[in-house]
Amino acid sequence: MTINLRGIDCALFLVAKLESKPQRATVTLMASNLNLKEWSEKTLSKDDWNFSPFKQLPKSALTKVFLWELDRELGSGKGPFNHDSENKKWLTEVASGQYADLPVASVTSKKGQSLKTDRKGSTLTSGGNSTLHLFQINWHCSQQELIEAFTEWIEENHDTPYAPFPANTRGRPRHQFTLLEKISIHRFHKIGYSGGPKFFRENAKDKYKAGLKRINWTLAQREMNHHLKQRSKELDRISKTADKNWKKVLYR
Repeated sequence: MTINLRGIDCALFLVAKLESKPQRATVTLMASNLNLKEWSEKTLSKDDWNFSPFKQLPKSALTKVFLWELDRELGSGKGPFNHDSENKKWLTEVASGQYADLPVASVTSKKGQSLKTDRKGSTLTSGGNSTLHLFQINWHCSQQELIEAFTEWIEENHDTPYAPFPANTRGRPRHQFTLLEKISIHRFHKIGYSGGPKFFRENAKDKYKAGLKRINWTLAQREMNHHLKQRSKELDRISKTADKNWKKVLYR
């Protein structure tokens, strides 16, 4: 565990960190300057676009699936989320009710200080979904100043392998699962589908594909471009902080 002292605006934070022949069309330009994964009809399998098995996951658990699939677009080299053995185990635990938004943890600082969130605590690692932080707050700051400082820390300075789930998603319902559907749309775009009437006529019997009709595909691709750019910046920061490629940090 490392300790960084940061001054952010008026608030002072002391942070202890742990660690698929398609209908052809003009396709919306993908995020520029990013080396994105290429897809074809042969390489795009059903598990690459059908995220219905995850629809009943807790909202916060969907973040894990979303980031995994987003990182695949950016070159993680991994297969579909539910093909990975560790992910299969995790999905089984979630299905059996063993998932918690804030898992228990036990950590020790460089100086030997012991920090626990529960007596049954397990070690927090980069393969988990949480990190533990200590904040020193200047209470002379206004509430708005503190909120702005914490927001800036989340967006720019937290130096963890994680990113908060995007809140500015388009479409209804504004639910995390909608972003997984937009990854599907992004991948269909990559192989030439535009989301026009022909696509939905040919796939009328496929419940998942038919469900994508409610989403504006042009706006969805635009939104995915934004998320890919933001995630790429986050991964670059992780690589710089760890002094090694993010793939080795997140996907060992």
